[in-house]
Amino acid sequence: MNANPWRGLFPVTQHWVHLNHAGVSPISLRVRDAVVAFLEDALRIDEARNQRWEQRSEEVRALCAQLIGARADEIAFVKNTSEGLSLVAFGFPWKRGDNVITVDKEYPSNVYPWFALHRYGVETRLVPRRNGRVSPDEVLAAADRHTRVLTVSFVDWLTGARNDLAALSELCRERNWLFCVDGIQGVGAVPFNVEELGVDCLAVGGHKWLLAPEGCGFLYVSKRVVDRIESVLQGWKSVENPESFLPYHFGARPDALKFEPGSPPHLGIHALGAAVELLLEVSIGEVWRRIRFLTDYLVEGLLSLGADIVSPWGDGERSGIVVFRLGATPEQLVQQLIAQGFIVRVRDGGIRVAPHFYNDIEDIDRFIAALRRVGAGSEPTPTSLP
Repeated sequence: MNANPWRGLFPVTQHWVHLNHAGVSPISLRVRDAVVAFLEDALRIDEARNQRWEQRSEEVRALCAQLIGARADEIAFVKNTSEGLSLVAFGFPWKRGDNVITVDKEYPSNVYPWFALHRYGVETRLVPRRNGRVSPDEVLAAADRHTRVLTVSFVDWLTGARNDLAALSELCRERNWLFCVDGIQGVGAVPFNVEELGVDCLAVGGHKWLLAPEGCGFLYVSKRVVDRIESVLQGWKSVENPESFLPYHFGARPDALKFEPGSPPHLGIHALGAAVELLLEVSIGEVWRRIRFLTDYLVEGLLSLGADIVSPWGDGERSGIVVFRLGATPEQLVQQLIAQGFIVRVRDGGIRVAPHFYNDIEDIDRFIAALRRVGAGSEPTPTSLP
C-alpha cells in the first residue's frame, strides 16, 4: 500500500486494528493537541480569553457548515445526535392528530424523540427497511393528510445501506413535509451536501466518522424552515442581541443559533474543530475515495473466504460500513477477533466492519488473515492504494 501520510496521527494504530468507526472512534493527535491547548489556556484568565474561545467557536461553526455545504448561521452545536433530533421533534408546531414517519429498526436516537410526542397527540408511524433502505413508495403508503415530518438516517446502522435522500426529500417538498436526517453514520465519510439533497434538518454527533470525542456535535437547520421550529431550550444566548442583558428581551434569534441556550461547550467545540479541520484538510472526496477502496478490498477478501455480504453494494447504496456473515456465531467470532487486536461489532446477525481513511491495506490483510485462523479460506493478493 502507498504510504498513508495521516496514519501516524492516530496512535490507536500502534495497539489495535480499529475497524469500528461506525461505533466510537479514536481521536487523532490533532484533537488531543487542541484539547491540551484549550486546557492550558483555561489555567489562566485574561480579558481576551473568552473572546478567543467565542471566536474559535464561530470558526468551528463555519467548518461544520463547510463540511455539509451549509451556511454558518444554519449550524447549532449540540451534545449528540439525540439532542439535535429532540430539539427538532419538540420544537416543531404539531397539532393533535398529526403524525411523523420514521423507520422500523432505526437506531433509537431517531425513534425515541418522535414516540415521546405521543403525549401531545402525535402518532409515530414506522415504515419497513428493505436491506436497510427506505422506499419512497412505502413512505407514501404509510402517509396521509396529517403527516408532517419524515425522518430517516443517511446511512443505516445495521447494514451500511445509504438512503436515497434526494428522492425522499423531493417527496417531502411536494407535500410540504419537514425532511429530517440522522447523519451520524455517514457525515465525515461520504460526501454530503444539504442543499443538493434537499435536507431541512440534520443532526450529527462527533464521535463516529468525524473522529471527535463524545459530547459535541452539530445540528443543521435550514434557513428555509428555521422559523417553523421553536427552541424548546431557552437562555440568554437564544435571543437576539444576547450580550445585552438588561432590560430583558424575548425576541428569538432568526437563525439556528437560537437552539443554543447558554454558554457553549467550548472544550468540546475545540476538539470537534480540530477533527473537522483534519477531514477538510484531507478533503472529503479523498476520505471517501480511500474508504471506498479499502471496503472494496475488504469485500474481495471476504468473498474469497466464502462470506455472505449483507450490505448493499451499488454506487448509490454503499457507505463506509460493510456487514458480513461467515459461518460461526457472530458473537463468538467477534470475541475471537477482539482477542487478536481487531475492533469490530455484531450487527444485523453479522459482523460490522467500518474502516476510515487512515486505515491501510495491511489492516485489511491482517483482518482477513485473522478470519482465516478462526474460519476457512485463502488470503487475498495484496494491492496498492492508487
